[in-house]
Amino acid sequence: MNLKKDPAENSIVDFIDDDEYYQIKKEKQQVENGTWAIYIFTGISFLGYTFYVLKNTDTFEWINFLINLIVIVAYLFLASYSSDKPYTAFIATLCVVGFVFLLDTFYNSQIGLRGIIIKIILIVYISMRLNAAKKVQAYENAQKK
Repeated sequence: MNLKKDPAENSIVDFIDDDEYYQIKKEKQQVENGTWAIYIFTGISFLGYTFYVLKNTDTFEWINFLINLIVIVAYLFLASYSSDKPYTAFIATLCVVGFVFLLDTFYNSQIGLRGIIIKIILIVYISMRLNAAKKVQAYENAQKK
């Protein structure tokens, strides 16, 4: 009878003693918070635009409506894509928000202060999570190989 067995063979639960795993787990939480921020921003954008359309039914423009609908769908797509490729989705979100901000600046002469503040908050919030998203995406890519 061999009493010198490896303790891992007799253990019921295999605990992970990898510091990198726990660091990635913390960073995944940051990425998830960034994803939720994009979802919340999408909801606020949708509600804001819905109220705008309901308030200005006499000057309704189909092209403006379709463009805003496409942008909102793009935000939803990027938020869901951030679960798979967070760094790529966060960079794309920053680009889309920046592009929409520039279009709003040139297209609308009346820029809402609330819209600017919400966009700046999202940009800062996502920017603070870019490093975590980059590490999580690299870790997940390394695990797939």
